[in-house]
Amino acid sequence: MKTERTSESVFSTDVLIIGSEGAGARAAIEAARHDVDVICVTKGFVAKSGATLTAGTDIDVDSRSISEVIGMEGDVRDSKETFLEDVIIEGDYVNDQVIVERHVEDAPIRIKELIDWGMKVWGPTLAPGHRYPRGIYSTGVEVAKALVSQLRKCGDRIKLMENIMITDLLTSGRNIAGAVGINLCSGEFILFKTKAVILATGGGQRIYPYSTAPEELTGDGQAIAYRAGAELMDMQFVQFLTSTFRFPPITTMSVNPLLVTGVWLLNNRGDRFMRFWDPSRLESSTRDVVASAIMNEIVEGRGWEDERGGWVYMSLKHMPDNIIDDFANKSFQFPKEFWDNLKQNAIPCFSASHFFCGGIAINEDCETSIKGLYAAGEVAAGLNGANRLSGNAITQTQVQGAIAGRVAAEHALNAKQEEIDSDQLNNIKEEIFSPLERKEGSNAIQLKRRIQKLAWENIGVVRQGQWLEKALKDVDDLKKECSEIAVRTQTRVYNREWLDALQIRNMIQVFEMIARGALMRTESRGVHYRKDYPNTDNDQWLKNIVFKQVKSDMQLSTRPVKITRFKPPSGQAPYPRR
Repeated sequence: MKTERTSESVFSTDVLIIGSEGAGARAAIEAARHDVDVICVTKGFVAKSGATLTAGTDIDVDSRSISEVIGMEGDVRDSKETFLEDVIIEGDYVNDQVIVERHVEDAPIRIKELIDWGMKVWGPTLAPGHRYPRGIYSTGVEVAKALVSQLRKCGDRIKLMENIMITDLLTSGRNIAGAVGINLCSGEFILFKTKAVILATGGGQRIYPYSTAPEELTGDGQAIAYRAGAELMDMQFVQFLTSTFRFPPITTMSVNPLLVTGVWLLNNRGDRFMRFWDPSRLESSTRDVVASAIMNEIVEGRGWEDERGGWVYMSLKHMPDNIIDDFANKSFQFPKEFWDNLKQNAIPCFSASHFFCGGIAINEDCETSIKGLYAAGEVAAGLNGANRLSGNAITQTQVQGAIAGRVAAEHALNAKQEEIDSDQLNNIKEEIFSPLERKEGSNAIQLKRRIQKLAWENIGVVRQGQWLEKALKDVDDLKKECSEIAVRTQTRVYNREWLDALQIRNMIQVFEMIARGALMRTESRGVHYRKDYPNTDNDQWLKNIVFKQVKSDMQLSTRPVKITRFKPPSGQAPYPRR
């Protein structure tokens, strides 16, 4: 059978980029400079979807380079070496140090490019975990505008395709051959023939019910790479961020920037519980420590709870009104009404999923274990170790996006198009359309909510062996229900329930990787806090956990952390070890 008949549309390109925002847009711009054909697809709309738009955002560059390269008021006592050390220390020493070296080296020129392309900036600011002010302040909208301006200049060298969900990668042996997906507006089945694929799909935060990320981040890139046979790494490291309820309370909003203003976090006994976790920095500690502390108070019954969930309180009541007004005048993230309320009332706070520190295993050139497959940005592992410093996310997208775009283009110029396996293609198509063809079966919306509830209860911020074991027992039931999903409306045209069904398969695989990795890692480190193993163990766990699909089984192994310039301390220490 010819693949053109199996597929309703066929596109051929040199480089296919999945994801169009921070990392994806930068990769497309770079690839187009190398005289190759580029197609960039996104599950939503270009510059109107993905995690980049939600960024606050501080963008990290070493403070000396902020002064000498970018021309802002940085601190020349800082250096790239000191920046590297801070990334590794706050990543709890399990970063890939070669990737970190590349990050701190390339950051100044990549962020200067964004500024030259029109991104408005101010600052810099000093965030927890940094020894010097490295956060060049801007917004996700400004980042997107700068990147879109360059995408437009590339003209017909880049074909942008919106509302396309890539469901699977196609391989030939250990080489990339293409990808398949669905046009969400029409339901059309699409085949992409390509010599290189760059995954820039962000994280999988939406497997949890409370998240700072947009709804399209369901672990698509991690899952499709896993099914294609690529190695993933450290998927148990999921970062959570201090957040509050929006009103009406159906979504969440990060209040993490307030932690450096002198707020108090209080439990139901009126205790500032951060004194037990980080006596020197208190509420100004790093994200991993604050998130673990908040959720531990809730788990141990020292928080508040209603039908929405549990929380502690954040208060500024101890401060004079004129100081709070000064904070408000400098803030662009929170409206005046928010600050007026804080003068009188404490606000509920809890930890919401924010960033995936683990992901697809790459080297410093963004190459994965499959030839012709690359990953950039949050979808890729190695840079952040067990905890991401504030401000490194946008920088990561620009550094790795440029690297992946160049390396993928160079590969495509010298590679041949691999043959498409028609059996592989037909099997994928059958699985994609099966929810539309069943007359009865599992309900996708209900199953998605169940996954999120189980994730929150068993693989969330605070973990224990018995909860993780329960999560893995639930995985088998979730997989069975996923294989039996029947959507109630059979139309292909923007069928949201069908989209949920396709995303659920990815969510379950990400769920399983987090649970298995967290159970295997018998210690606490960074964003991974286990109540039954509360120490950080540098004698036994200076290792990365690697995930790989072998036949139909998920296999886990470990490999030593890649150490090149900064040697971690030895021994065990109570969490949080810094």
